[in-house]
Amino acid sequence: GQGIYTGMAKKTFTIQAKSINGLKVSKIDNETYNGSAKKPEVTVKDGKEELIIGTDYTVKYSANKKIGKAKAVISGKGNYTGTKTVYFLIVPSKAKLSKVVSPKANSIKATWKKDKNVTGYEIQYSTSKKFSKGNKIASIKKNKTVTKTIIGLKKATTYYVRVRAYKTIRGKKNYGAWSGKKSVKCK
Repeated sequence: GQGIYTGMAKKTFTIQAKSINGLKVSKIDNETYNGSAKKPEVTVKDGKEELIIGTDYTVKYSANKKIGKAKAVISGKGNYTGTKTVYFLIVPSKAKLSKVVSPKANSIKATWKKDKNVTGYEIQYSTSKKFSKGNKIASIKKNKTVTKTIIGLKKATTYYVRVRAYKTIRGKKNYGAWSGKKSVKCK
């Protein structure tokens, strides 16, 4: 007490752990499939302060080995409580274009390496070296198919070709990176 008051009173209070659910979690970039479990880094911020993994939170991953949607569950620890779930994609590995030839007039044939973990492939071809204009795509819906002949092309024209794999999950195509490009002059 002060002034005309004397004595002292004691009260206790509890500082509760803060829920991690309302905090900002960094976006997780797509991971590339390679057969091993993916555990990308997860950053959690409370305002401007970056929390410390192991001290303030833990991360548990699931469905993180195959191509598709993977899950990371962030659980509060120490001064933080609750959980927050974030998702990330595991996309097919980069396709490997083996060769591109012009077997006969006005056509080209592309051959690539088979990927048993995907649904199919897309072949992109263009007269633009940088694929900046006039691009066309041919789709292959079976992962066992590893060649595609494209007809009706311009004679004596150089075409640039690249391939990428995709896996369809719940009706949506998840694409891997484009292969390196190869060029061929059409007969």
